[in-house]
Amino acid sequence: MLQLPFKLTEDEARIFAWTGEFRDHRQERRYREQRIETIRAMLRACGIAGTGSFCLLIIRDYLVQGPNIVFYWDLVLRSIGLLTGIVFQLVVARATTTNTLHAAATAGMLLLSILSALIWYVTPPQGLSGAAMAFAILLAFYLITPGPAWSILGNAALLTAGTALINLALTAHPPEIVFGMALLLATGNGLGIVGMRQFKLERRRNFLARDEAQRVTEALTLARQESHRRSEYQAWALDALQVGVLLVDPDGRLHTINRRAAELLALPPGSILPGDHHEKLLRLLIDRQDFRDIQLADFRFHIDRLLHGKASATAVRSRSTGKVLEFTLDRLPDQSVAVTIYDASERYALNRRLRHAVEVAGDGFAIYDVNDRVAICSSRFAALYGLSVEQTIGKTFDELVERNFERGVFDRNDRGSGSPAAAGLTRRRMPERVIEMHTMTGEWYLVQERLTPSGDLVTVLTNITARRRIEDELRHSKEEAERTLADLRDAQANLVLAEKMASLGSLVAGMSHEISTPLGIGVSAASHLKEELSRLAEAFRGDRLKRADLEDFLETASEALRIMQGNLGRAARLIQAFKQVSTDQTSDVIRSFDLGEYLREILLSLAPVVRRTPHKVEIESPPGIMVRSRPGALGQIVTNLVMNALQHAFEGRFEPGLLRIKVSEPREGRIAIEFSDDGKGIAMEDLPRVFDPFFTTKRGAGGTGLGLHIVYNLVSQVLGGTVAASSREGEGARFTISFPRDVKG
Repeated sequence: MLQLPFKLTEDEARIFAWTGEFRDHRQERRYREQRIETIRAMLRACGIAGTGSFCLLIIRDYLVQGPNIVFYWDLVLRSIGLLTGIVFQLVVARATTTNTLHAAATAGMLLLSILSALIWYVTPPQGLSGAAMAFAILLAFYLITPGPAWSILGNAALLTAGTALINLALTAHPPEIVFGMALLLATGNGLGIVGMRQFKLERRRNFLARDEAQRVTEALTLARQESHRRSEYQAWALDALQVGVLLVDPDGRLHTINRRAAELLALPPGSILPGDHHEKLLRLLIDRQDFRDIQLADFRFHIDRLLHGKASATAVRSRSTGKVLEFTLDRLPDQSVAVTIYDASERYALNRRLRHAVEVAGDGFAIYDVNDRVAICSSRFAALYGLSVEQTIGKTFDELVERNFERGVFDRNDRGSGSPAAAGLTRRRMPERVIEMHTMTGEWYLVQERLTPSGDLVTVLTNITARRRIEDELRHSKEEAERTLADLRDAQANLVLAEKMASLGSLVAGMSHEISTPLGIGVSAASHLKEELSRLAEAFRGDRLKRADLEDFLETASEALRIMQGNLGRAARLIQAFKQVSTDQTSDVIRSFDLGEYLREILLSLAPVVRRTPHKVEIESPPGIMVRSRPGALGQIVTNLVMNALQHAFEGRFEPGLLRIKVSEPREGRIAIEFSDDGKGIAMEDLPRVFDPFFTTKRGAGGTGLGLHIVYNLVSQVLGGTVAASSREGEGARFTISFPRDVKG
């Protein structure tokens, strides 16, 4: 389909109006502001041309018409046009914005149309000549004068209408002249509109093209700058790397070699430059024999292996620097090759130290990777499976266990806790575990496993066969010791019971002796009373009874009854105290009792023993101290302390000694009993051991060493209290007992 030159495409229709100007007012304003000097020059040219035409027409009118009235009117009108042209030039020269220039253009076109109409009114031209002049002015409006489309169209319409009215109203033209005038005016407007539209379109297209070209140019400039910066950054980054980098293009030429690579390869400055073939570098290294006796074929062999993935890296020691260099090669998408050189000296040294450390790490050390394959192991670990270190690396846990099944080290039917099958079930299920695993030969291994954050599993095996044997022996020894301890405890309990029975037997013996005295006196008084009563009865039956005899009998009977009553009461009290104390000491009943009264009953039961010595026992107890406790335990404690003092404190002493029992309430809910004597005291080296079982200083004199031990157990376990001993040699001993007022059952 034929594309007309003035028809807009769809994209242009969205940008340009039908007049050829931009639809976007902001874009149109930007376009005009950039063309301000061009518009100024065109307007000045139009003004000069118009003013010059007016001057030439004045001369023409003078030569044609001569000095007459019409000439003078034309002279006035054309002089006005001349002045207008001068003013127009001044306005255009001083204008600073396109709006001002466009306003001047609009006013100039309007004044030109008005002056032309006035001149044609004074001197009507011939029909076709007037139309031709209007045609020329219209083309100037449309094609030459720069201005907004609406301003040009308005002035052209005014000029067309004025020309038609003047020529048709003032002159009578034949039809062919009128037709010619109309044709000229229509043609002028049509051509002018099309030309104006095309000129505006082309200018604005050129403006857009220049704008786009400028943007493209700026973008290209920025891209070149950015590319240059990136190249610089890349060079800086490569030089800042701690690894050497060489880039070889597909033709085998060096594209880039960074500073670190030159340092690691010890290249002389300027010896290898970008653009040199890579074999130049290889020959330099071969000539220097930097990597032993490696030749060019050897280099090519290693390069081929690395490029085809048959090896991940190649390490070699440089003779010139003494460093271990590790080379890796990667092929880039454009078939270039990137060579990385890494200083692996420290890593290889660390690996050597690691291998040495691994070799001394217990009976077996291994690290499994995330795929459960052995990555590092010691020779001892490998020997457990009958392999070398090289043979063990890369094998899985299941493969190693299967190998020991085949070797008969592990039993396939064993599914117990120490079997490898059970160990494999819980593998990697916990971050850390410690298990024991046994073999068919009776050996035991302690397996310690720990997962690392990277997923590796560190395994340490330790042969604990000897430890298990020692543990079994210790277990048997412990069981034997426990049985012996149980026997000792039974013996101790029997000894304690025997001690208690001996104490009670001593109490019984002393009490029986104490009771026999009042009972004997009572029996003697009763026998004497019986004899007196027999004599009185015989005298009464023989009528020999006298008043004096009866009075003597009554006095004798009264005295005998008094003696009998006192001694029998004393015996009754002794029996009651003995009964209460002996009952309490043979039972474990908790009851409430008056502490002071109970202590006196205990001393009353101990009176026969104390009376056989010159020593005295005193009790200091506030009245009314009621406690709820086990009186039997308290009685046993008091008895043992009194007997211990009588046996040890006053040994070898003939002058009377004093044993004091003092009761107090140090704080609410607690009772304190202080037993003190003024005896010889306890030696400092013996004081820490007085409560130990079987400790006694009277081993050869019948001492058992259980008295104070029984006191300690009764106070701490039965009464729920504490007991402490203090003493200085020659100043007596003091035992302080503290226990709760109310013992919980």
